[in-house]
Order: sequence, then C-alpha cells, then structure tokens
Amino acid sequence: MNKIKTEYCTIKSHWGIRQVRYLTCGSGPLIFLLHQSPKSADEYRPLIEQWSNDFTIIAPDTPGYGDSDPLNTDEVTIEKIAQATIELADALGINKFGLYGFHTGAIISIAIGYSYPNRVKAMACNGVLVLSDDELKNIRDNYLPAYHPKWDGSHLAWLWSRMREQLIFFPWHQRTEESRIQFDISSPEVLQENAVEVMRAGDAYRQAYGAAFEYRLEQFVPELTVPALITAGESDPLCKCLDQLTPSDSVRIHPSKTHEEALEKAREILLNHPADSSFKIETDTREDAAFTKTIFHSMHGDIKIEKNSKTTSQPLLCIHPPGGSSKTIRFLTESIDKDIPIVSIDLPGHGESSKEPIQKNPLNTHTDVISEIVQKNGLNQLTILGMQASCSSVMHTAKMITGSLNKIILIEPWILSEKQISNFIELGLPEIKPEWSGGHLQQYWHMVRDSKLFWPRYNRSISGIIEGSPNLDEKQLDIEVTELIRSDLSWRETTSDLLQYPIRDSLSEIELPIIICGRSSHPLEKVYMNIEQKLENISYFTLDHNPVNWASKISKLI
Repeated sequence: MNKIKTEYCTIKSHWGIRQVRYLTCGSGPLIFLLHQSPKSADEYRPLIEQWSNDFTIIAPDTPGYGDSDPLNTDEVTIEKIAQATIELADALGINKFGLYGFHTGAIISIAIGYSYPNRVKAMACNGVLVLSDDELKNIRDNYLPAYHPKWDGSHLAWLWSRMREQLIFFPWHQRTEESRIQFDISSPEVLQENAVEVMRAGDAYRQAYGAAFEYRLEQFVPELTVPALITAGESDPLCKCLDQLTPSDSVRIHPSKTHEEALEKAREILLNHPADSSFKIETDTREDAAFTKTIFHSMHGDIKIEKNSKTTSQPLLCIHPPGGSSKTIRFLTESIDKDIPIVSIDLPGHGESSKEPIQKNPLNTHTDVISEIVQKNGLNQLTILGMQASCSSVMHTAKMITGSLNKIILIEPWILSEKQISNFIELGLPEIKPEWSGGHLQQYWHMVRDSKLFWPRYNRSISGIIEGSPNLDEKQLDIEVTELIRSDLSWRETTSDLLQYPIRDSLSEIELPIIICGRSSHPLEKVYMNIEQKLENISYFTLDHNPVNWASKISKLI
C-alpha cells in the first residue's frame, strides 16, 4: 500500500505569503482532490488509498480549512479559491492536471475548468448545487451562523446538533416535510470527525461554504470546454440539481445509483484523460519572522514543525504537553522575543503529525523523533523547553543530545509522588467515547477548562485551587479542546508513560543548567523550591499567574 504523506507549500500569492497543507500519495497521472466544506483533505484518506495505484494525488486543504492559511481578503469567492488552487499548482510545478471534487470541491472544480481550461485535462464533479433566488436568500439568512466559542462550552452542543440535523433536513435549518431527506444518521465517531473539522476552521468555516452557495454554476456549465463528468449518487440531496444543468459538448451529466458508482465513473474519466505525473515538493522559510509550517519525515512518520527562522544555532526547541500541539502553545511561542529562533513540533499522534497509534513506549518514540529532528536539521547550542508532562520527554531526550544543548527549561513539570502518579492515571485519563447525543464534548470542554482552575484537573476541591487570574479565553480553550480530541488515539497512553518516567532522578543526572518555571499559586511550587535547594544545576523562577504573560520572562531566560 502506498503511504500517504503530509506536506506544506509556501506560496507568494495574490493574497500575500500563505501556506497550504496537502496530502500526497500514489503514482500515475496527476489529479487534485478538492474536498467539501467544512471539512479538510483528511476526508479523502480512504479514497487516496483506493486510487493511489492509478494516480499521483494532491489533496489540498481549501484556504481557511484544515491547516491551510485563509485568503487575506474581505470576501472569499469560488473564483478566488479557484485562483488559489492554480497558484498551488504553479508553486508545485504542475502544468496540467485532473480534478475530482465533492460538493464544494465539485463547485471549485467547475470554476477552475471554466476560468483555466488550458490547465485541466479532465474533471469529475460529484454533487453540485443549483439554487433559486429565494433559496439562496434563505441560505444566506440561516445556513451559516457564526462559530463563537462560549465560556460554558454550549457552542459545542449547538455544533453537534448542527452536524446531526444536516443528515435529517436539507437545508438543515428548514424543518419541514419537504426538506426531510432519506439519509442514515452517521455514527457518533463520524459526527465527531465532522464537528472537529468545523472546530479546526473556527469561524472561517463559513468562507468556502458560503462562497459555494453564491456561485451560479448553472451559468458556466454550458460553456465548459474541458472533458467533464457531473454526477451524484441518488442518496445525495444534491442529485436533484443535475436536472437543472445544461451540458456542453464536453460535459456529461449523469446521475449514479450510489456514491461508489459515482466514484468509479469519476475514476474512469480521469484515467481516460491522463495529465502530468510529477511535481516538486518545496517549502520556503518565510522571511518576516512569522512561523513556517513544514513536515519532517521521521522514522516514526510525518512530524509537523513550526519555525520562525532558518537559523540553526541557539534555537529554542518547544515541546507541547500531551493532548496538545504546536497550536495550543502559540500563546507562548508567538510572543517570545522575535530575535530568538524557535522550533515547535507536534509530537507523534498529535496535531498535524502522523496519527498512527504508537505501538509501545511513547517516551522512547518522542526521544527518537526529537533527536532525529535535532540531528537532521543541524540544531546546535539549543535550549529545549517542555511543559507539564512533556518535561519527561525533554529530560529523557536531553541525555541523548547533550552535546547539542545549552540549557533546559521546564514549565511546571509534573514531578509527582508514586501515589500522585497512581491517582492521576486512575482519575485524570478518562476514556471519552463519542456519544450519540454529543454530551461527551462537554466532558472535553470542562476537563480542559478545569485544568486552568485546579491541579490536578480532577481535584475540584479547595486543595486543588490554582490561585490568581487564570487564562479562560474561550478561543484558547476551543483550540485546546480541538487538539485534545484530535489526539484521542495517543494522549492517554502518552501521558501515562511520561508520568511514570523518573523525572526527579534525571534532574541530578544531567550537568546542564536546568531552569524550572512555575506560578507561585501552583500546588507543586514547594516541590520545585525544594529541588532548587538540593541541586546546584537547578534554578527556580516564578511566572505570572496568567500564562499569556509568560513569554517575556521566558525570553529573558534563554
């Protein structure tokens, strides 16, 4: 089986410098797979595996979705997204290509085929939408409400219901007999995937989604000159729209019995009109001190890296806590002194890194990955920073890369007694399974929110109170909840493994300067102060109560 790889492409585009995340796999004629809204290219992983022996596949995240940067424009249109896709093809050195699109992706494909016919060999459009003026007004007024995280997590209850409702009615907000559709309610696991995709995009979920409704594709289909198939499975609510389209000489409009039949028809037309078969993988580091996203292909799979400089000397290497990602610690990394080179990674099983379950010993896997990144990227004289349980990974890795290190910074390391470790493993690592009602999303929300108020987060009593002003910003909480859900296959086992690492002993085994940082309000402060008194290489520094103010102090310690 061909291996699906994640890549990033940096584009100097009409909308400024932006990055596109895409999946790639396979061999043969080159095709783009364009996804529906509000999802990402990840929805195509099963199809990529299915088609990888027939095609060289590029599946990008539409701007603003997945991990692609949004377009810097006041109004996103399908024409602009089509232009952005051509910019991606140009950046990858692709002249001609095939197109397969589903729903929004199908509409984008039509726009590309209409505006850039010399670039497209053939296209297959699966499910397109034709609206009357009254229907479009109804959609504008009701279909895409803003996504704003609420302090109590109630936006997640709305989001779950929204994902379910679109499988009962179309449009989802129009609860009438005429709007009822014949569709199975997806499993809780699939509904969760759909909900998390909206959470990844945030309020930008409305951009391409709304643009697709506005694009009057029925005006352009009759003028298409590119060989094209427009189809939809009979169970697709959009299948009825096919009757409202007028074909051109190059366009075949034909419904399919099933979604699988539609895919096979799409495969056939793309194979009958083969395109280029090669492209170049290239990610240029941005020069404006903004973070560049790249992928490091490690022995343990694809690892996402964010870095703000090409410099390899004296960087700060940041390791997020289990259940987080480079996104969850941007409140820190993006606020540190801009002159400090920063490298921030997504640990295996987290963020945009490979989600394949770690078969055994996450701690050793982390050490392998971090050490490989340091060696292959020529990082030297570096400071390595860990947070909470990831401090164990930092200390274990430090023993392997001592020659490359200047110092170690540990932010509120979980240095616990055997009883505390046992309690945390028993009470702090709940297995949260998707429920048909969506109630489990509230459990995620309050677990993350309580981690800002209590330590450990399950000790919701006076003894667990973290004093001072907490950071309860709803957008930050929403990012952390999103990334926790996305790391579902890894975070429990990873946290358990890191908790059991003898971090207290390792502090005395490394002669490098080690700086422990923590809030004076943190229940573990006495532990940190006691360690500072006993070990000459340990220094303890207090941090502001609110984590958003940590960066200025950390910058001075590097």
